Parts: sequence; C-alpha cells; structure tokens
Amino acid sequence: MNIGAVIRNLRKDAGLTLAELSQKSNVALATLSRIETGKMTGTLESHMQIAKALGLTLPQFYSEVDKLKANQTEPEQEYRANMFVHNKDASSTILTKDIFNKKMLPVLIELKRGGKTHKEELKLGAEKFIYVLSGKIEIIIGTNKEILEKGTTLYFDASQPHYIKNIGKGDAMCLCVVTPVAL
Repeated sequence: MNIGAVIRNLRKDAGLTLAELSQKSNVALATLSRIETGKMTGTLESHMQIAKALGLTLPQFYSEVDKLKANQTEPEQEYRANMFVHNKDASSTILTKDIFNKKMLPVLIELKRGGKTHKEELKLGAEKFIYVLSGKIEIIIGTNKEILEKGTTLYFDASQPHYIKNIGKGDAMCLCVVTPVAL
C-alpha cells in the first residue's frame, strides 16, 4: 500500500501544489512531502485532514488506496514496517502489512524518557491491548490513570480519549494491539 502515491494523485487531480494542500489541510509541508515520497505514512489525524482538504470522507480516501493496490501489477516488495512519529520522543511502528485486510493492528510503541504519544480517540467499539516490554508507562484514559511496568498488561475501550506517557527513568517500549483495524 502506497498511501503517498494516492495522495499525490488526488492532489494533482485537484490541481493543488504540495504547499497548497499543506495550507488547506493544516498538515506540515515537510510531513506531506515525506508521506508522498513514501518515507512515512502519516497519522490517522493527518489522513483525516488531507481527506477533508481534498473533499473526501476518510472511507473514500482509503478506498482510493485499495484501488491503487488492486491495479498494481508488480510483485509485492518485501515488507517494510511503517513508522509513525508522534514527536521527537515517541514513535509507533506497525508490525504487519496489508492492515486493511486484518482484524487487529499490532503496533510497537517506543517512548524516550518523558515522551508521550498524541491523544487518540478511536471509533466506538474499538479496543486496545497493551503489553509493556520495557520501562514504566502511564496510560491516561479519559480521567483515569493506569501505571504499567515491564511484563504488565492493560485492555481498554479505545473509543475513550487516551494517550501513553513514559514515566520511568529510561526508555520504554510496549506492544499495542488495536481491534478492529478499520480506521
């Protein structure tokens, strides 16, 4: 799946430059450039903003990705993990390919000391499982706080606003599984 190619095609079809789409979508120009060149995939939030700027709903936007994939005649390349960078102290790596044909989404979250993910609020019915591989994290879910250390888990309703923060003395890493995958 090359979401960058889809964005580039949709942008050009709309007669927009990269700078114009950046301004219209409120997604940083450098981020758009990296997405279009395949260096990153972007976040769900950036996809929503880009889709809206192009006059599409998110399902319409992702259906364009599916159309591109269906029209590909080249053999699939070796899988390379997609990394989402929340900020300089937090990143998430998708651990599977072809995510839109899966029922769950496994993600590796890495947090530097003091780092935190962006706030998420997934659609109603979404669930999240977290297993801490290293470090100590705090998960804020709505007004509740949960503290997890290496080897502990948490399962929760991901439709509530939530984010993860590293509160340990070193780096932290956790495995996160989200279901369903539908964004």
